[in-house]
Amino acid sequence: MTRPGSEIVANGKPLPVTYADRERVIRTLKAALAQGRLTEDEHDERTAQASVSRSHAELASLTADLPDGLTALPPRPRDVRIGVGVIIAAASVLVAVVLWRPDNMLAFMAFLGAAATLILAPAITVGLMIDVRHQKRSGGQLPPGATPSAGG
Repeated sequence: MTRPGSEIVANGKPLPVTYADRERVIRTLKAALAQGRLTEDEHDERTAQASVSRSHAELASLTADLPDGLTALPPRPRDVRIGVGVIIAAASVLVAVVLWRPDNMLAFMAFLGAAATLILAPAITVGLMIDVRHQKRSGGQLPPGATPSAGG
């Protein structure tokens, strides 16, 4: 992360802050809140500031007092169960719409939403399963230099 006063520049102009930059800082703030490094008020204030920051230095100042490498908590078995539940719910909606065969736009939109969910959710859920299993086998310890993936 860029420290205050050291802007990333291209052609003499600071690079704009992207949505991904803001989200990365917000995830770090969320992890700091979960670990008790920030109070809820501090978290809310810094998150609001991150949402309107216009420079990398402004974003960096929001996490300057936090340890480097602070990331969101790794996925838990509960996250996998939620993923499986989403898949089951989407499949149920899809089957209900196909069997019912309504001819209105709302049913068509429900069908499209369920189909999109059934395309994306299994891949995400399998990734969570692999991550949770790896954590279980390693006793929750990550190899040196590795950072946990954002869970959710």
